[in-house]
Amino acid sequence: MILKMTRYAFLFWLLVYLEKALHYDVSDAGYMSSVYELIGFFGVILAGYSSDKIFKSNRFSTVAVMMIGLGLACLAHPYMVPYGKIATIISIALIGIATYGPDSLICTAGSMDVGGTKGAAMAAGIINGMGSVGKMFSGFIVVAINEYYGWDNLFYFFVIMSFIGGGLAAIKWHQQSTD
Repeated sequence: MILKMTRYAFLFWLLVYLEKALHYDVSDAGYMSSVYELIGFFGVILAGYSSDKIFKSNRFSTVAVMMIGLGLACLAHPYMVPYGKIATIISIALIGIATYGPDSLICTAGSMDVGGTKGAAMAAGIINGMGSVGKMFSGFIVVAINEYYGWDNLFYFFVIMSFIGGGLAAIKWHQQSTD
């Protein structure tokens, strides 16, 4: 739920943020916001590689590390923005990588690890159902935090949520794949 909420908040609101808060023109904001998905794709590859090779098929350790990385990237973002477009693009790319990587593991191999051979489909359904709840609330959360506390505090909210998600994944740090 935390990852889907974060993912869809960025997916749907990043363009608005770049245009309204950072005052980029529409075309620059459009190109810059596309970096989130274009470079975020490489997070999927990084997550798969690190899960299989570095963490020996331990998906939860990979998710935990990448969620902490997402929190750190969101924490760094407001401090990188004053350095211009390139720094902002790098920040968006890091957030994309750290969002898409763990999201792909949780929704695919993670559901098989949790559900096993007899419950993988049910686990995937529960995971995606909870993700839909996160997606549904993402718009409300973005608007509420932005209106009352400002855009920078929205990023700090994502820091807290990412650290919570990383901590929850770390609880299962030693759970191995059920190959």
